[in-house]
Amino acid sequence: MSVCALPEHEFVQVDGPDARKFLQGQVSCNVDLLSETRSLPGALCNLKGRAIADFHLAQTGDTCLMQTTGGMAEKIIATLSRYAVFSRVELRRVEPPLVLGILGDDFEAALTRLFPEPPAAVNESAVSAQMCLLRLAGGRRELWCLDEAMIPSLRELFGEWRSNPGHDWLAAGIEAGVAHVGPASSEQYTPQLLNYDISGVINFSKGCYTGQEVVARMHFRGKPKKRLFLFSGEAEFAADSRICARSGAATDKGEPVLVHVNRSRGGNLALAVANIQAVAEGRPWYLDGRAEALLQATPLAYECIAGGD
Repeated sequence: MSVCALPEHEFVQVDGPDARKFLQGQVSCNVDLLSETRSLPGALCNLKGRAIADFHLAQTGDTCLMQTTGGMAEKIIATLSRYAVFSRVELRRVEPPLVLGILGDDFEAALTRLFPEPPAAVNESAVSAQMCLLRLAGGRRELWCLDEAMIPSLRELFGEWRSNPGHDWLAAGIEAGVAHVGPASSEQYTPQLLNYDISGVINFSKGCYTGQEVVARMHFRGKPKKRLFLFSGEAEFAADSRICARSGAATDKGEPVLVHVNRSRGGNLALAVANIQAVAEGRPWYLDGRAEALLQATPLAYECIAGGD
């Protein structure tokens, strides 16, 4: 359907003899499962079990490459560096010359020319010395070009691409329930609130990592009162919008919109944390508390993770 550049991402490269062992003790995904044919979504948590950042982890040769939200690479490096003193590991920010988002199956033939077996299931990957191709939820693929010399060949295969994500790309991620942690939301949410415990970001069968005890206790002993939901409506969302519930004549102060897209057709979409019971009871939801800006709340379903745990 479409190809677009994704300039907002940042990357952290993790190298060294202890790289995988070190990451296994720090992040929420099971790094033992990482391979050149399987990538991993994950999160970095603080000691209180709140998400500092989320990322997607891929293996390229002997290197672990973490893709994260804009503004978060340095925070990830600073956080991990505090624990890396006794490990043979090197952390540094890198900038791949090009990252492309590919939506739909129209470019399957082009991808097959790059990789004989393009990834077919969510979180599968394919790598070469110059590129890394990941299959993501919502029918999305990401192509990380690691060698600038490959860009002319990619233009021949895909033609001209958008210079930034289009509405379709953003909507696909939102409908898949993907909410990333950025500078404004870092250390503000537990993984449960962002649905990381049911979307495959948290692996509950791996060993210990920073914040694991708190995250596991909330999962096995707690019952969340809030979760991430999909909100849709005709009103236009903004970066500072809030989703508000009404009970009787009173409207609560609401929760901030974490990610949104306004479309010319098909309605506008956003992800926000909301009270589970309020959604189940069918309470009305409003954008910024405005009575004319009615929203519909929908629970999110998540695709299976390739290969299981």
